Amino acid sequence: MSDLVDGEENETTQKSSTTTNDEITQAEESRNFLARLNLRYSNFKQRTSSKLEPLAEELSPLTSFLKNRYLRYVVSSILVAFVVYFYVMYEISRGAETVKILFRDTNINHLVPLGLVLAFIAVLYLTWDDKLFKKYRKPGLYVVLLTTIFYVLIFSGIDTYLFELSIAKWLTRLTGLIVPYTLRFFGLNVTSIVWNEVRINTFVGLGEPSKTPGLLIDPRCSGIHSMTIFIFIFLLMLFEARKRIHWNHKAVGVTIIGILGTYLMNFLRITIVMLTFYYGGTSLGESVHNVLGYVLLVIWLPIFWLFILPLAEKGRTFRKKKAKEMEASKEDVTELEESEEEEPSENLEKEHLPS
Repeated sequence: MSDLVDGEENETTQKSSTTTNDEITQAEESRNFLARLNLRYSNFKQRTSSKLEPLAEELSPLTSFLKNRYLRYVVSSILVAFVVYFYVMYEISRGAETVKILFRDTNINHLVPLGLVLAFIAVLYLTWDDKLFKKYRKPGLYVVLLTTIFYVLIFSGIDTYLFELSIAKWLTRLTGLIVPYTLRFFGLNVTSIVWNEVRINTFVGLGEPSKTPGLLIDPRCSGIHSMTIFIFIFLLMLFEARKRIHWNHKAVGVTIIGILGTYLMNFLRITIVMLTFYYGGTSLGESVHNVLGYVLLVIWLPIFWLFILPLAEKGRTFRKKKAKEMEASKEDVTELEESEEEEPSENLEKEHLPS
């Protein structure tokens, strides 16, 4: 009986050792794969740089001219002005097939991709080796990406599937309660708040002096658009900053702040839109409704990247500690070199002293 038990224990030990060996082998293979991948990437960079160096030397006069700060500022400002112009013309001409741009009829659907290309060039050119704007390169590129995702959602019709999600219905219901009661708290004449379970919307009745009798809050007002875009870009942000982030409660807190902040931006949007309908009427309200959501999201995203996300990164104390350690190591090396230089001179003096 004991021999049988000993045999089972030996088999178990052998299996565990085999499993451990397999895990070690897999880990080594993964490390070898990453090492080969890094080696290929470094070789590719070296080959590319060696081929581009002669071309860079030939184009160095042109490059130095293009890097001129004032030229970059002027050209980037012109490009941004065209982007804003295209966006305004797109919003004004919604429903039309063509719009006149610079005395030429242009398909209205071409304004968005053209504006995105110009915005992309403007961000890269403005932040090209620029001490002042260099830190705004990534937020600017994220804004361009945000706009791309926003219009892909609308043009492709994917947003109709988003509206059918349970979270969109829940957010619609929540927004339809918080916004009207907030307006009523600040003295606006909100006469009724009626939730329609079948159509998934809330009718908000408005009394005098409102210039609009009532408004509907439906899934398009829920914030599902901005929430989807933010989560997608937030994942890219986390991937880009993965080496600088403490993956603990700080990362969780930043995630919660990001999601709540995105919803608060939508809450602010709906509140402002209802105020414009209330005091300014239908035409003003519709104009603000079409533009404000995108503008607030564009403002919120750089704020999150520059001020909120760094809260989860390794703090200043960590960086100061590393800097002090580097300075201390440099001082130790300097002292060691000085001591090594002094020792031979002392030995020489001793040799020349009379006995």
